[in-house]
Amino acid sequence: MVTTRQALSLGVDDVTLHRLKTAGLLETVRHGVHAVVSSATSDARLEQAVWLSLRPGAAAWERPKLDPDGGVISHQSAARLHGLGDLPNIRIEITVPRRRTMRDPGVWLRKAALSESDVTTLDGLPVTTPMRTICDLLDRHVDASHIATIIHQAVDAGQVRLDDLAEQIGSYARRYGVKPGNGSELLEQLLAQGGLSVHELATRHSGVTGAAEQYELGRS
Repeated sequence: MVTTRQALSLGVDDVTLHRLKTAGLLETVRHGVHAVVSSATSDARLEQAVWLSLRPGAAAWERPKLDPDGGVISHQSAARLHGLGDLPNIRIEITVPRRRTMRDPGVWLRKAALSESDVTTLDGLPVTTPMRTICDLLDRHVDASHIATIIHQAVDAGQVRLDDLAEQIGSYARRYGVKPGNGSELLEQLLAQGGLSVHELATRHSGVTGAAEQYELGRS
C-alpha cells in the first residue's frame, strides 16, 4: 500500500496516480491510501489502510510499534485479527497515545498509554496482545459470554495463560459484580458463561497453561 502523501514525496503526482488507477494498476482502499492491484490481499487490509492514514507521510517500515504519531489496532479489531471471539466489527478501533480525531464514522480512536509488552505485530501492524485485548474489552464491560469465548479460544491457541490472566484482570472485577481485585473469581464467573470452569480449562490445556494444580497454587 502507499498513501497519496508518500507517492507525492517520491515524485508521483496526482495525475500519475489517477492514470495508474484508470489503468487498473492501483486501487483506492480508503481516501488517501492506495494498493497495488497485483499484490496479495491481507485480511487486515482495512486496518492497514487506516493505520497508514494516521501518519501518511511515513513508510510502514519506518514506524516503531509504539509510534507517538501513530496508533495500535485494539479492542474488537484486535480480537478479530487474533482470531478471537465473534464480536461485531462495525468499525476499526485503534488506541492512540495522544488525543486526535478522524472524520470517519467507521474508525474509533481511543487515547490510552500502552507499553511494549502490550503490543505485538500481525501482518506488519502493531496490534494489542491477546492479554491486553481481553483487558481492554473488560474495561469496556463487554458482555461476559463474549469474553468467555475469547478467553477459551486464547487459551486453546496458547496465547494466554490462565494464571497470568487471573493476575491481570482483578481491577475489572467490580464491573462484573465480583469482589474488587479478585481476578480469580472474575475468571471463574466469566468462564461459567461458556459452561466451563477454570479447573476444567486448565486440565484440558495443561501443556499450555500449566496443570490445574499449579493454577490452584497460584490462587492460594
